[in-house]
Amino acid sequence: MEIILIRHGKPAVQYDVSIDASAFVKWVRHYNFSEVAKSSRPKAIDRQFGSYYVVSSDLKRAKHSSQIYTGRKPDLIKSDFREMHIPRYKLPFKCKAMTWVYLCRLLWMLGVSGPFESYQYARERAKLAAQQLIELATIEGKVVLFGHGYMNLHIRRALAKQGWKVHSKSNAYWGVSTLSFTPKNIK
Repeated sequence: MEIILIRHGKPAVQYDVSIDASAFVKWVRHYNFSEVAKSSRPKAIDRQFGSYYVVSSDLKRAKHSSQIYTGRKPDLIKSDFREMHIPRYKLPFKCKAMTWVYLCRLLWMLGVSGPFESYQYARERAKLAAQQLIELATIEGKVVLFGHGYMNLHIRRALAKQGWKVHSKSNAYWGVSTLSFTPKNIK
């Protein structure tokens, strides 16, 4: 059995803009509804994954990445595979959008709560997503998920804890993580 995790391409949003907390809320909303930028395409499109059972998060950038990479729509689209939330805190300063992402994620991981899923809940969701992928791989043999960097990282960790062998890993845009499972991988 094989599971491939692919991070979506770079979204069509502006990253170098300096914004305050309220503008960051709008930026995240735009990020969550954006497709892949025309300038972001994988270095090598591997149509072999087109023969895999294709799964995607329900966010536009993941579905669009699936179509770019495999040449077809996903077989299964589920919100369970969405990126872990990008938390938003009301802080009294301006900074670049990606600085907001890293700063807010750090606060989130440290347990600062807000009107979004907790880090603990997000990790549990990743474990459940990994289990769903295992069930699909048991039926289909080969599964490819078009998902998101941080979620894919946690799914990969959950799969490894269940005996899946990690052959490659990448959280970059279009990054591919390859995992396999055979009875000898059982702990």
